[in-house]
Amino acid sequence: MKRRLILRDALTFLSLTLITAILFAVTLFLFHTFATHRQELAQRWAARGQAAIASGHPDQAIVALRTALSHAPGERSYELLLAQALGDAGHTEEAYNYFLGLWETQPGDGFINLSLARLAAKKNDMQSAINYYRAAIYGTWEGDGIVRRRDLRLELSRYLIAHHDLSSARTELLVAGGNAPEDTGLALTLAHLLEQASAPRDALNFYEKVLAREPNNQQALEAAGRLEYGFGHFEEAHRLLERAKHEHDTSALNQAWSPDLQTMLDAAKQILSIEPSKKLPATDRVNRILRARDLARKRFDDCTARVSAANAASSPLQNLAARWPSKEATINRAALLNDTSEQDAVMKLVYDTETQTSQICGAPTGDDALLLMLAKSPKPVEP
Repeated sequence: MKRRLILRDALTFLSLTLITAILFAVTLFLFHTFATHRQELAQRWAARGQAAIASGHPDQAIVALRTALSHAPGERSYELLLAQALGDAGHTEEAYNYFLGLWETQPGDGFINLSLARLAAKKNDMQSAINYYRAAIYGTWEGDGIVRRRDLRLELSRYLIAHHDLSSARTELLVAGGNAPEDTGLALTLAHLLEQASAPRDALNFYEKVLAREPNNQQALEAAGRLEYGFGHFEEAHRLLERAKHEHDTSALNQAWSPDLQTMLDAAKQILSIEPSKKLPATDRVNRILRARDLARKRFDDCTARVSAANAASSPLQNLAARWPSKEATINRAALLNDTSEQDAVMKLVYDTETQTSQICGAPTGDDALLLMLAKSPKPVEP
């Protein structure tokens, strides 16, 4: 009887153990199947959300990604996509807070910092936008981080230019340019942005780099010629604009050349035709000096006639009136030919006259306007 009881208990225990094992296996199988199904559902909804973002339907993406996260809570890649969709849908504040939560766990992530920078810009929080842009530049990136950082500096520069922080924009552009490869398109972009940042000389350097690689690049020729003209380098401006016009005329594009550039080219040509350059033969230079002196004297007389005696006595015209009877105003051709210092003195009087009369009697016209442009150029005649 005792043995029978032991055997029965053993069989009962074994049966219960087997039943428990089977139930555990079935439960584990069902749980694994359910987890796999949830994962598949999460991936499917996330793929729909990503496709909706790519196709420009962020509102649909938000619904899909929230569903994906309900099946896979805490999945970081889905959270990043949802934050991006919120920003694309115009939910700026919600997206900003969502990215802030992600930033707290990965403050060095380049994408998160860039997203926060763009959202801060939308919120008109300029300082936060700049801080996050710079954090993104120095953050971690997958793939080619060098290219991403350079592109981010360009984006930050555009933002700074739009908010009139031109000095900071110039600094960012020069750093980007210093790390840039020999790429024509990039050099042209940098030059254009440097012009917007009120750094024309830096812009000219990049245009010159383009021309060193592509001497016939019409865009660089036109921009460099325009800048040289603005600097008062009329000979160089004329050379560049002539080449630019030639490239335009020989191109297959049936478009009219810029009227502004044509005006600059014509003006530069006229200025060079009256400029008393020291490269000219002595006789030709003296002829131009004497003609310029006659023009300036007439301009002075006309301006004096327009100003009342009381105003003339207290204006720069009084100083000019004392200088016009001086030697440089009366020296003859023969004496000028043999005295380069007197040639310079005459031109100094001419340029001073054109400059000061323009301040009193308004902008001149004709050759007087050309002489005034020469007077304002960076290499006027020294006293």
